[in-house]
Amino acid sequence: MINTLSMLEHFYHERNQIYISPLISKRTDTQLDVSGVGTRGGEFIPGQLEAAVDKDPFTRAAVTEIVAHGQDRRSWLLFCSGVAHARHVQEAVQAHGISCATIFGDTPKAERDEIVAAFKRGEIRALASMGVLTTGFNAPAVDLIAMLRPTKSTGLYVQIAGRGMRLAPGKSDCLVLDFAGNVQRHGPIDKVKPRQPGTGDGEAPVKPCPDCRTINHAAVRHCTQCGHEFPPQESDKLEATATTRTILTNGKVEWVKVYDIAYQRHQKEGKPISLRVEYLCGFNWHREWVCLEHTGYARQKAVSWWLRRAPEGLRVPDSVAEAIPLLDLLSIPTEIAIRRGDRFVEVVGARFDAEVSHG
Repeated sequence: MINTLSMLEHFYHERNQIYISPLISKRTDTQLDVSGVGTRGGEFIPGQLEAAVDKDPFTRAAVTEIVAHGQDRRSWLLFCSGVAHARHVQEAVQAHGISCATIFGDTPKAERDEIVAAFKRGEIRALASMGVLTTGFNAPAVDLIAMLRPTKSTGLYVQIAGRGMRLAPGKSDCLVLDFAGNVQRHGPIDKVKPRQPGTGDGEAPVKPCPDCRTINHAAVRHCTQCGHEFPPQESDKLEATATTRTILTNGKVEWVKVYDIAYQRHQKEGKPISLRVEYLCGFNWHREWVCLEHTGYARQKAVSWWLRRAPEGLRVPDSVAEAIPLLDLLSIPTEIAIRRGDRFVEVVGARFDAEVSHG
């Protein structure tokens, strides 16, 4: 059994002595949905977990984000939710022209040693795995970790993140892309508090930076990565009661059912054309903008949005004009996740029913 407290004490000692590489965590647009996955022995049931996570639209969208964020990173570890899931992730990465191998518990030792050696030499850029690489694996150059495996185990979460903590020449930090909600579930790696069995599944206190998307502990006033100043949280001074609890939910994500969808070309002065998407949810319309004609991260986010909705083989359009005739082919979310702010409502996620499509 993993002694999580001893592991964390060792981690804190190393951190204070600056013997580790910093970890930074970015909020991802793609989030794996485990709402229907059961729990056994304090952890997600493996078969149900892989069935929920190993879905082609999610895999392609997540890998698109990995590739976008990993352009300048040389050594990637991708932690998956099952053997089949890892192979599908491998195929999606290779489709982007990036070398990727898989390692599993039953991989013959000689083959495993050869793959790991090639990975350490930089001949293989990415390793996708399930059930291995969390302990006894030392590849100091790892500078990107993708969590595609949701876990309720704080020990496993620490082990996964720990693969990126080693120092290496030319390595300034390790980027952790959390598609699995593990940071939200357990908290920043240096602030985790192992839960005792039966104490619930409440979210850990974290908040993403609106500028650089780094995930920070909720208590910080400035983003640890870019220095963004967070506004004071007046709600911290109030006591939540039955009458005030709903007032204090700003920033919380809620899922709402989608009854209809509308698309519109959007032009903002001085900016490239974008696609405005409007979702009818009850009596309210919620909007998001898909920036197909932008560059950089905005374009990558649009690509991810398109791939989650498009049938296999339908290429991502380069312009809104090219996209409009194809919109009837896209799947419509059955629900969207929204976050209510003081002045606006932000669409931050989507769920799909495979049998529901537009048309």
